[in-house]
Amino acid sequence: MTDAAPGLVLWPAGTAQRNRLCVLISDIHCTDCTVGNQTASEADWQLFFEQMAFAVCNPGDMTVTPAVQQVEELILILNGDIVDLVRSSKWAQAGVYPWHRDDPRFEQVLVEIMRDIVAIHAKERPDDSEQPYSGFFYWMRKSVGRLRERGIATTIVPIVGNHDKELQVSPAARQVFYEECLGLTALDISDSYRAWVAAQLGTSRDELYPCLPFYFADTGLRLLATHGQWRDQDNARATSHWNARCGWLPQQWRKERYRAFSDPCFGDTVAAGMLSHFIWSTEAAIDRALPGAKRLCNLLDEMDLYRPSVAAVVRLLRESRRQARRLPQARDLHETVLCCFRASLRAWLAHTATWDSAWGTTKIGLIGLSCLSRLRWYWLDMLLMRLMAKAQEPEASIATRSLLALPAFQPAYRALGLRLHVEGHTHVALEADVQFPQPRQGRNNYTYVNLGAWRDTILPKRNRGYRRRGVGRALFIFDLARLAQRAPADSYRFYVRDMTGWGDRLDSW
Repeated sequence: MTDAAPGLVLWPAGTAQRNRLCVLISDIHCTDCTVGNQTASEADWQLFFEQMAFAVCNPGDMTVTPAVQQVEELILILNGDIVDLVRSSKWAQAGVYPWHRDDPRFEQVLVEIMRDIVAIHAKERPDDSEQPYSGFFYWMRKSVGRLRERGIATTIVPIVGNHDKELQVSPAARQVFYEECLGLTALDISDSYRAWVAAQLGTSRDELYPCLPFYFADTGLRLLATHGQWRDQDNARATSHWNARCGWLPQQWRKERYRAFSDPCFGDTVAAGMLSHFIWSTEAAIDRALPGAKRLCNLLDEMDLYRPSVAAVVRLLRESRRQARRLPQARDLHETVLCCFRASLRAWLAHTATWDSAWGTTKIGLIGLSCLSRLRWYWLDMLLMRLMAKAQEPEASIATRSLLALPAFQPAYRALGLRLHVEGHTHVALEADVQFPQPRQGRNNYTYVNLGAWRDTILPKRNRGYRRRGVGRALFIFDLARLAQRAPADSYRFYVRDMTGWGDRLDSW
């Protein structure tokens, strides 16, 4: 482990040259399902972990793998937003929100959310259970356990994102995450891992359950992986010496204990927290006996499956108005939805945290939103939501200027042999290749990969209506160090596997 380039702390390498496979997935978003279920289904996770085990045992997709090519070590990187601690009704029910860090109930609510996440995503599903279930952590631990039985050294590296950053400030919730989700007790966490996290974050190596690292850098894998929220001003909190315009500055972040990525932010903490409040309060207020109520409740359950989430609010308001026009009995339903929407919007704008965490340009928009929202006109509500959705559209591509500024492509990092920059965060799977004249070592290929998200999504059909489908992307990187002496051209390679699934289960209503 060295601080070889500005601020960069490398993954601790072993003394022996081993054949390694690194697998990365991002944005799993395991929630407690109280305001919707964001993550992929159990069948998706079973298939993914079967693919991972196959890649370990068959790195060249051969019937019989020569000993010199056999994988001896697996590193599984969960690249941020592993659990989603904001998308929960428990905050609204308790009257405590994710930005109320000083409230004595904050950690209690957080641990309760983690306990429910464990029940849904980390335990074996009971045969008679009707609750939502994905089993991600359960199937991950089973797969890793089988590989370890075969003698494969296996390490799970959880990178912090912007929806699970509350783990950084709560040792109790972090303990539940390590023990129940990752299957690691304090004794299972190696000294080298503790030292790596402490050196990276500037924290103590004596913590029983370390904070989640912010990035993973390994020269053998040629890889720098981080969640990507550091490029998003709404999901990174400006400090006295850093804001999103400053770019990648891990040496400064370490001085400030990475507060920019653990303190409450406008997008992930405040706005997302209030959306959860809207879903919870609307479901509680809806009279289930009214015509169309079931359909609207289904829409509320799926609001987190839209990107951006504000688009789901637009559809909900439009659907409730359509039903009110078609069925006179549904007019009260539409009024209920509108009242809950306006009350949640006013509550969001009334919170000090909304204004304190917003950037200057965002505050100007909030002032306009605050004034216009008082008019209580449906067409204006729809216009405001559409404008907010437009402003929050995730990037469909990465601009060349942004690509060239990524840390893995900076001269000091390139000199170490880094060639591959990986992130998630936007939920949009992307890839791009660039080339630099220096250093002149072999082929100067540099690649950016965005891992997208593992989740079900709702997308409009070409002509009319909506379709639900599951999406997922995994990156496999092979560093066959023992093969390098014989066939250097075959010793390093990587590929992406995308999975898109359709089915009647997804379109159940």
